[in-house]
Amino acid sequence: MYTLITGGSLGIGKALARECAGRGMNLLLVARHEAELDNASREIREEFSVRVETLQIDLRAPEAPQKVLDWCRREGYAVNVLMNNAGVAGTVKFETSTLEYSDERILVNVRALVLLTRLVLPELKTHPRAYILNTGSMSAYYPIAYKSVYSASKAFVLIFSRALNEELRGSQVSITVVNPNGVRTNTGTHNRIDSHGRLTKRFVIMEAEEIAAIAVDKMLKGKLVVVPGFVNRVIIFVSRMIPRGIWQRKASNIFRKELLEEQSV
Repeated sequence: MYTLITGGSLGIGKALARECAGRGMNLLLVARHEAELDNASREIREEFSVRVETLQIDLRAPEAPQKVLDWCRREGYAVNVLMNNAGVAGTVKFETSTLEYSDERILVNVRALVLLTRLVLPELKTHPRAYILNTGSMSAYYPIAYKSVYSASKAFVLIFSRALNEELRGSQVSITVVNPNGVRTNTGTHNRIDSHGRLTKRFVIMEAEEIAAIAVDKMLKGKLVVVPGFVNRVIIFVSRMIPRGIWQRKASNIFRKELLEEQSV
């Protein structure tokens, strides 16, 4: 049995891989950059007694989801856990963004996730118990200025996960969608997070390893929607009681600072 993780070479994806390896799960890691994949797989093999196989592929490519499935079938990898973790974030003013900028987020955050889920689902249903873990975002709950395509893509992931989980009710496959707040995964996210100030970094931001541990634990328990961090859950609860116009303007000001931070890099 294998756990298939997209975007498994860095950030939350790598943390998920390490968490699963620590629980004795064999891994199939799929990511865009071969060097990072090699480093992640070598590190996990050396530390954990599990099998780790890798596939370097760009999930933006139209044929990528089918190629991932073909690889699994060709090599005889039985997949009982699918983790759709690959995603592209970013902050930009929509009217000045390129077409490629929006297309990349739609292709990876939405299209690849949906098609890979559809392709792997029949395999998952051949096992007594199987799981799908989708990596969403707290952005899924808010129409965020300067993150219009990204937040909409994560709202799609949340709604898709809820709807498909209902379709699969009573089957051996359960779906979990984890919606973390900001996570330090690379230089870009470090800069964006730093632009939000000390309080945000102290009380809201979580480490990828902590998110991964929570996500895998809740997934194995069949939890549908997971928001890691008590403060993050409070933020969602409180925002529902505040008029949308008020918190949307506040969020706009916050992410305008993030946009300026990205432009200054």
